[in-house]
Formats: sequence, C-alpha cells, structure tokens
Amino acid sequence: MARRETERYLKWLFTFAGSFIAGIFIMNIAKSYFLSDGGILNPGTLSRLKHLTVDGTMLLRYTLFERTKIAFILIIFSTTFIGIAAAYVFVIWQGLLTGMFLTAAVIHYGFKGILLALAGVFPQQLLLIPAWVMLLEWCYQLCCKFYFPHKDKEMAASQRHYLVRKGVILLWIIGVVIIGSILESYVNPIILSELLNVF
Repeated sequence: MARRETERYLKWLFTFAGSFIAGIFIMNIAKSYFLSDGGILNPGTLSRLKHLTVDGTMLLRYTLFERTKIAFILIIFSTTFIGIAAAYVFVIWQGLLTGMFLTAAVIHYGFKGILLALAGVFPQQLLLIPAWVMLLEWCYQLCCKFYFPHKDKEMAASQRHYLVRKGVILLWIIGVVIIGSILESYVNPIILSELLNVF
C-alpha cells in the first residue's frame, strides 16, 4: 500500500475515532431526549422486535435503496471540488451514529447492550465496512483526478486504462455491498432474534 494511501486511511480512522467520541459525548449530554420512551433502543421497541416477523425481501430492497442512494451522493460529490470534504463528512457522520448507538445500548442494557449492538451489525458489516472504505478511496481518487492531480502521483501514470479500472473497482464495490445487504436482510434478523430472547 502506498504511503499516501496509508496516511489517508489513518486520517479517516482518526476522524472516525474523534466523531465516535463526540457521539458518545452527545448521547450522554442529551440522553433525556434520545433515550425517551420513543427513543433509541428503548425496551418497548425491543419487546416489539421480539415478535416481529422480518420480510427479508422487503428489507433487502430497503437496505439496497438506502445504500445505493448514499453511494450515489458520494459519487456525485466526487465529481465536484468538494468531493474530498464530502468523504470526510461521511466518515464523521458514521462515527457520530456509531458512538451514539453504542452508548444508547450500554446506557439501557449495560454489557448486554454491547452484545446487542454487535448483533445488530453482524455479519453484514464485515463486508460493508471494507466496501465503504473502498468507495471512499474511489471517490477520493476521482475527485483528485478532476481537481487535485498533485495529491496522487500514481494516477498520473495510469491515464490509458483509468476509466476501465475505475469501472471495474466500482462494480466490485457494488457486488460487496449487495452481498452485505443480503446478509443483513436474511442472516442478521435470525441472529438478532435469538439474542433478543435474553432481553
């Protein structure tokens, strides 16, 4: 892995970690709002989930639509001069949501809340996290190609097959997202349902 790419991944990691901590802080400060009866992960919601039958097909359509929408927005922004900033906004947003979700789970249920949070993202995130990182890198490189060619010297040496390579990579990312969404729609509900029996 090129040094510049490694540094970029580290910057995203630190950005995620900082926003994750911010999400924890926000949840603790505003828990009276977020953890009300209709708030995040309240016992009433979990009780209803125990008896909910998940339609995998409908869930798959929903998850694919939502992820396709986010990916499309990132790709569109990557064709503008604010594409790099958009990638960082996405990382911050994910860090905030993760920190808030995990904190809510712990406040409500203690150690069991951590298990609940893990069950909620397993096994799909094993594929989706790498896919999002790959998409961020894809968008970053495209933005650099259009507006900041000095940021990545490797791209300047691969003009001939640039579009073909980018297309193949994007198809690979889409394929991983589809597989991850299938796991979320058909496998994750089974895992989550089993875990909910202890709540």
